[in-house]
Amino acid sequence: MTSKVCPICSGAGRPLLSLPRQPIYQHPVAPDVSVPGPHSVDLAWVACSDCFHAWQPDFDPEVLAQIYRSFYYTPAPDGIAVQFREEFLAAMDKFGLAGPRRVLLEVGASGGDVIAELKVRTGATRAYVFEPNTENAVLAQARTELNVIEDFFTSKTAVAANLEQVDFIYARHVIEHIFEFDDFFAGVNAVTGPGADLVLETPSLDFHASEGSLAPFHVEHIHVFALRSLARLAARHGWGLTHSEVTGPGNLIACFKKGAPVKEVAAPALDLLQRKVAEQRERLISTLAGRKLVFWGAGSAGVGLVSLIGREPDLWTDGNPNKVGKHFVGLAREIVSPDSAFREVAARAYSNPMLVIASSFVDEILPRVRSLGWTGEVCDCAGRLL
Repeated sequence: MTSKVCPICSGAGRPLLSLPRQPIYQHPVAPDVSVPGPHSVDLAWVACSDCFHAWQPDFDPEVLAQIYRSFYYTPAPDGIAVQFREEFLAAMDKFGLAGPRRVLLEVGASGGDVIAELKVRTGATRAYVFEPNTENAVLAQARTELNVIEDFFTSKTAVAANLEQVDFIYARHVIEHIFEFDDFFAGVNAVTGPGADLVLETPSLDFHASEGSLAPFHVEHIHVFALRSLARLAARHGWGLTHSEVTGPGNLIACFKKGAPVKEVAAPALDLLQRKVAEQRERLISTLAGRKLVFWGAGSAGVGLVSLIGREPDLWTDGNPNKVGKHFVGLAREIVSPDSAFREVAARAYSNPMLVIASSFVDEILPRVRSLGWTGEVCDCAGRLL
């Protein structure tokens, strides 16, 4: 699918960012899983000169649909990778959206932990989940308080599900993956009533462009939203912006009400992104040159970092035990537990190892790194010492 016309306002797209040889598969797979090539692709994003939306003008919807069903996010046990969840729930409290509700709907619920919590907080009598990934849907279905539809959310599946009228609908880290916005919002409007609330959480283009961060720029993210572009998209479909904030790791949480007045939002500065990314790459290569590397974080940030610096780590670990024993498609390293990784470093007596927290969950991971006795240097994905 190819388009250089903005999918939100039909403005003209200008080159924003080019990234050669990027991994197609962002999440690790079991040892016995073999995925035929290609395993990498050259990626590019353009940005609208009017609403400042960023999108990939070329993407393969069939490959992405396969990834979402079978090669997606590895579910984590309770207590692992909870920072985004807690920030989202705190925002709902802050904006007064976690009060009494009747019917909730989450699009792309993973294992269902957030909507289960919101059902308790709001006293909702019904909580629906759309989750296309087989592994995550099984976990959500184990929560008997949830009604799980194992499918993509579209106008057709939304109507076919015959839901009770929804008064609070949200999607966390979903809208950046959507192929057809008109169809998505047709589904949203079909299941919600007047005055319903909609919350969309997605990586903030405003934040990541200012930081020169590559975190939101990978194959699965067809879109990267500025608040300006997200507000315009929602307004086009009858939803007015009521609240927004950007979290510390750079996630935009934007709240909309059906039928609320439209608000215009200021444009972000995007011109320096490509240069900042190039500078970050040179800084990382210089910082990590000649070092034995341990990556903590076996997800999109880690596999993207491998592509950026041109080498795998010597050891790859993750706090999610469900990733241990897996590997990334097209790469050699097996993921080991943190205890195993640290024992290996000690046994080999590495002279100057560097531990790289290849994850957005730095605030969660760094204390655990220290508690396990790591005394060497630690840096983040940008090469900043922690």
